[in-house]
Amino acid sequence: MTLKLSPRYLLAFILLLLVMMEMHEIVHISVGWMICGCWGPRDFNVWDLCDACENSETLGWIATMAGPFFSFALMWLGMFWLSSNNSKKVALGFSLIFSNIPFGRITTVMMGGGDEMVVVRHFMTGDFSRTQMIFIGTLIVLAIGVPPIANAFRILQNKRAWIYIVGFLTLPLLFLLVYTLIGLNTLLESGFLASPWIMGTPLFITLHTSIALVLLMAFRRHLYTINGI
Repeated sequence: MTLKLSPRYLLAFILLLLVMMEMHEIVHISVGWMICGCWGPRDFNVWDLCDACENSETLGWIATMAGPFFSFALMWLGMFWLSSNNSKKVALGFSLIFSNIPFGRITTVMMGGGDEMVVVRHFMTGDFSRTQMIFIGTLIVLAIGVPPIANAFRILQNKRAWIYIVGFLTLPLLFLLVYTLIGLNTLLESGFLASPWIMGTPLFITLHTSIALVLLMAFRRHLYTINGI
């Protein structure tokens, strides 16, 4: 596979990135609803179980784990598609891996945060130190997150392929930090379309995701153009 980047591909990838981020959150809150029977508060990247949840202490970790499980499953699906004889599926597999921000998942755990560390602390608090929990959590996430990245690097035929991999690992994460976690959340916190409605989700989030999804459907064919073969 030889990467051939274009402005239209980059736009389609950003749209996929935004949709994948919201799908990750929807999985969290949906499992949370199944556990608690009510919707908790949320913004673009932070969610919580509802205050009335009686199972938060015993089963809350399942809702926390559901998000990264979903994201890693899509990364692995993308990795398997890299071996396809269908060039379009290969291209989509590559984008699927990096639109689920594997670098973000790994580095957050290394810093002692993230969904994965919440689950690790749930099972290990009291028996292990914080450093030990971070070390174990990091090993787990590396074992799951590195294979898709390594396989994406392996199939690239571009000169200095590592530069492309570093770019796809870091730039999507940087974009989300600036555009979504800072920009959109700031608007939401100011009260802009912040009233919860469907699934306890603020209207602003649903509107933003709907626009991104419609545009992704319109530009989805450009996700295939990354594969210059």
